[in-house]
Amino acid sequence: MVDKEISFPDDVLKSAGTIDLKGLATFTLDLAHNKAVETRALAQSLASKAADPKLKERYATCAELYDDAVDHIEDGKDNLGEGDYIGLNIKAFAAMTEASDCLDSFTQLLKDPSALPATGKAVEDICCIILVIANLLLGRV
Repeated sequence: MVDKEISFPDDVLKSAGTIDLKGLATFTLDLAHNKAVETRALAQSLASKAADPKLKERYATCAELYDDAVDHIEDGKDNLGEGDYIGLNIKAFAAMTEASDCLDSFTQLLKDPSALPATGKAVEDICCIILVIANLLLGRV
């Protein structure tokens, strides 16, 4: 399959150092991975420090969810390297779902006063971008 080109703002392209979709997918997967690792560490730290048992449990659950998200993103990197764009799509969706599940756990009953919702939303958004790139690579868009 021939790499397709897509138009993005110059600052994104300069940061990514590439304009082909595979390169952009790699760059975006790295962003997602870094943000998911950061969010997992934050959730682990919050879980260890929370005095409220309900918050402690939710943070611990989020740490597990982000651990799974990191695994999905790493698998997505492997899928991309193998040219398995359907697998990439599936893994990006799975990582996005893990982030969403964490966010949803706080919107239902408890408000989260920490930075976790913002970092979690960033993971969710980046994974959504990966889904779009995977669909472009599959020729679906």
